[in-house]
Amino acid sequence: MKNLICISLIFLSVLSCKTAKTDYTQLDINTIQLYDFNNETISVENLTQQWNKRIQAEDAINAQIERLQIIIMVDNKTNKKNLVLLGSTGKRAIKTATKLTAFKNGLKLNNLTVTCNNCRNDMNIQLNDKNWICINDDKENSACTKTVSLQRK
Repeated sequence: MKNLICISLIFLSVLSCKTAKTDYTQLDINTIQLYDFNNETISVENLTQQWNKRIQAEDAINAQIERLQIIIMVDNKTNKKNLVLLGSTGKRAIKTATKLTAFKNGLKLNNLTVTCNNCRNDMNIQLNDKNWICINDDKENSACTKTVSLQRK
C-alpha cells in the first residue's frame, strides 16, 4: 500500500511539473512578443508597415494589410500543424503569411513570406508538403499569383 501511495505521489508530482503550452491563436496579437528572423523584437505596427511596403513595392499590389492573426495551418500532405501569422486585406483577396516558431518569451517569424493575390478562395493560402501554395476556386480567373519573399540579414 505504501508503494502505491509513493508511486501515486511521484506521478502527480511529474504531472504538476508540466508546463502548459500557450495557445497563441486565442491571444490578442498585440500582447505577444514577436521577433523577426534576426532575433530582434518587432512590434505589430512595424511588422504591418514592413509587410505593406513589401507587397506594394515587390509584389506591385496596391493594397494595405488590415488584419493580422495567428492561426494553425495544417499541411495538406504531411498533416503537420504549423503556427502561421496571416495578414489579409479588406477584401481578403490578398493574403500574406509566414510560419512562426516559439522563441524566448514569444514567437519568431520565418524569413520566408508568401503572398497570394487575386485568388478566389476564402483560405487561398495553404501549405502542401512544407511549400506554400495559392488556391483559386475560379477556374476562369488565371490572375491568381503567388509571390515568395526571402528576407536576409
